[in-house]
Amino acid sequence: MNRRDFLTAGALGAGGVLLSRAALAQAEAGPLFSFIALADPHLREDRADEPTGVEKLQRALDAIDGLAQRPAFILLLGDIHPDRLEPFMGNWPAPVHPVHGNHENAAHREALRELFASDFAGRDFYAFTHADCRFIGLCTALVGDHVGHFESEDITPPIGQVEFLEQELQQSQGMRGRFLFAHVPPEQHSRPTADCLGSHEAMYLHRLVQDRNVTACFFGHRHADRHYRVGQAAMYGVPSTNWNFGGKPVGFLQVFVHGEGVKAEFIPS
Repeated sequence: MNRRDFLTAGALGAGGVLLSRAALAQAEAGPLFSFIALADPHLREDRADEPTGVEKLQRALDAIDGLAQRPAFILLLGDIHPDRLEPFMGNWPAPVHPVHGNHENAAHREALRELFASDFAGRDFYAFTHADCRFIGLCTALVGDHVGHFESEDITPPIGQVEFLEQELQQSQGMRGRFLFAHVPPEQHSRPTADCLGSHEAMYLHRLVQDRNVTACFFGHRHADRHYRVGQAAMYGVPSTNWNFGGKPVGFLQVFVHGEGVKAEFIPS
């Protein structure tokens, strides 16, 4: 299946309450804007008898450049291998906001902080605003470890990310939408696994997302198209542009932000 739509709020709102005519009219009028969620390009990972990681990312960017609705920006969800980014700098089809993956070592993280200095501002986590929506980029990936955490010597600074996240969600109350993006995701049921957040941190994040009415969250890392809901929040696992488990198609998500939720479409590349 190479196309998937997921609407966090349709004709029924929270608790099954019918939306107002004004809200329905706004949804029918089209999205407020769209953005791209793109994960795991693995630019140094070249697979036999396939285009290189760099070539695959270029194909994805060409597909983004040809979209009918121009996206406002790209969320780049880790495992980038930034030492191969030079050909793309200055040639993105939209502004890029990256986060680190577990394949980003200390030198890579320093390079990304320098390449995208206006985002990171010396830290591995940050936030930005677009169209009255707050986007919060987190560092959940440790160097060489498939299990994710919020605090570590691999993260700059090693502590303070949880406080930053809670402060951002507190200060952004009343905005049109709040979005989180990171590399390592929580497991859907907060179970301990070898490729997700630690179970206690997953439980914490799920409670926070639900209690603070986060709109949607986007993660890479698992090389698979996954989605579920926590309260009103849509939780998306974004497939890779390089390779995916089960031989599933490579590609990215185009996310359409509506007045009452989001809709994500998988675009193969």
